[in-house]
Amino acid sequence: MNMAKIKKQLLNGINSKDEVEKEKVDRYINLLTIFYELDESIKTNGVMVETVNASQRFLKPNPAIAEKNKINTSLIALGRDFNSNLPPPDKTKGNSYTASDLT
Repeated sequence: MNMAKIKKQLLNGINSKDEVEKEKVDRYINLLTIFYELDESIKTNGVMVETVNASQRFLKPNPAIAEKNKINTSLIALGRDFNSNLPPPDKTKGNSYTASDLT
């Protein structure tokens, strides 16, 4: 994941003179960074974590999963905000995507 490319792409889609829009890009990148840090935590600690309470031991879902879901919701909401600022696609051109757009 190349954060610099993502940030550049987002900045190209907004009014560069609008400080609020630039702040949204920074917030998006920050949330994306946290999202992938939570991924690493889940890989390290597992999907289920052991909880010890006095003499009891039990497994429960890793709390990072719930946090990751919350951040994902925020990313989607910010992404919608960015998409509303982009011009609508030109439907007369048909499918203007290429195979390289998928990589």
